Amino acid sequence: RVVNQQLAKYATVPARLERIEFNPFTLNLKLHNLHMGEPDAEQLAFERLFVDLDWDSLRSRSLHFSDIELIGPNAEVLFDIDGKLNLAELFELPSKEDTPAEDKEPLALRIDRLQLAGGRVHFADQRTQEPIDFLLDSLDFELLNFATRSDDAADAVLVARGPDGSRIKWKGQLNLSPVTSTGQLEINGLALKTFWPYVRDMAPLALNEGQLSLKTEYQLDLSKGTSLQLSDASATLASLSIDSLQGQPLLRLEQAEIAQASLDLPKRQLALGQLRSQALESWLIREPDGQLNWQRLLASKPEPQPQPQPADTEERPAQDEPQPTQKGGTSDQPWRIVLRDAELRNYQLHLADKVPEPNVELELGPLDLDVRNFDSRGTAPMELKLTTEVGKQGSLLAEGQLTLTPMQGSFDVTLAGIDLRLAQPYLSPFVHLELRSGLLASQLAVELTGVEPLAFHIGGSAEITQLHTLDTIQDRDLMKWQSLQVSGLDYSYPNALQIEKIDLNQPYARFIINPDLTTNINDLLVDKPS
Repeated sequence: RVVNQQLAKYATVPARLERIEFNPFTLNLKLHNLHMGEPDAEQLAFERLFVDLDWDSLRSRSLHFSDIELIGPNAEVLFDIDGKLNLAELFELPSKEDTPAEDKEPLALRIDRLQLAGGRVHFADQRTQEPIDFLLDSLDFELLNFATRSDDAADAVLVARGPDGSRIKWKGQLNLSPVTSTGQLEINGLALKTFWPYVRDMAPLALNEGQLSLKTEYQLDLSKGTSLQLSDASATLASLSIDSLQGQPLLRLEQAEIAQASLDLPKRQLALGQLRSQALESWLIREPDGQLNWQRLLASKPEPQPQPQPADTEERPAQDEPQPTQKGGTSDQPWRIVLRDAELRNYQLHLADKVPEPNVELELGPLDLDVRNFDSRGTAPMELKLTTEVGKQGSLLAEGQLTLTPMQGSFDVTLAGIDLRLAQPYLSPFVHLELRSGLLASQLAVELTGVEPLAFHIGGSAEITQLHTLDTIQDRDLMKWQSLQVSGLDYSYPNALQIEKIDLNQPYARFIINPDLTTNINDLLVDKPS
């Protein structure tokens, strides 16, 4: 009754404890059935709390618990639109007088065993544009040999499950002086929709579905800033589906797997040993203003939410003045990303260009891409191999090496059956000419030697077959042939071209000189306003 009177005095919501049991000889305490909140909306509750206080606490001037068990805890963790946490407002405690801050050692506390069993946590966040709401309907936690004034780390295990079958398991060692932890983290079948509103606030992307699984070893050290290292990490992303907010499809992914990965936060290094991806489908559109749809989506930012202004008048640095780096913060050096081995299979790209009239649409795929030894520093060459179908009958094979710093590389490129009619919308603004048919094929060796200034070399052979062009003013044939073969091509940009041999089969061309000495070719040119 006394406890319930104190709860009624300080709690801001209805609160009651059904029963207390205490054994003064064994120092065992049992609390039964705590309920805080309205009957149909409890915010904090548990079925039973058992505490076994060791007798040596009296002589050692420390709290030594041999055993703590919390059975059936239930918590509602709710952030409202203003960022207020409900659990922080459950009690109205009397204010304490301000005392000078002193460096004190942490409370001397030892726990031989702490167990939380059959827990339930409901989390909701109203701060995002789309509210977040998820449930962990099974939560178990065990902590062994914990002490606040010891260099020895405590062993801990946490297992949480959601109603959708997702599972989180953490097993590791924890120390509070200083705060360090090592162990393993495993996540299985986590629905991305659970936390997607946080992404939605940064980029206007709508998630239809997607699941993430993750497994990693980790080392965390907060003694001097934030030091996090991941090793032997693997992750799987499955059934990913993303649309624009208007419902236009943007991305579909059957599965992507990462293995043998590591992360070093202080050094800003990410290494991916192996990447395997299957059946990605994406839509890439150049809008009428020339901007890519993905570029526009990722560049757009949500409207900033007004933040309350502090009332103090403490002098603050001007906006343009550089801010001091926080102690322990990461350096400003760029991230280094290393990808040892990547295989992307059965990709499909839907390309569309809405700048010309009529619009151009092109299908690439099935597309396969292999990448070996990629390093974002770019000083070493990486190996690339790309194979894809182009349109309904074309194909492309490119294989070679590329160095990013300086930009240079060499590739063997093979084209077959490329439909030249794709170029029609880009020709129409300049010439009254219709490409009725035409197929391009080539076997080329391309060598890029620089980009500033641009310099490259192309050698090999090329062929255009079944070319047929039409004069759209006179509505008659202009030029056509069965095949045009160019052999021994040797071109060095910008000023050297050599061709060993040209074979032209069944050519036809209509060339007319007008009385004013102009030609029909001049007539075909589209007049441009001065």
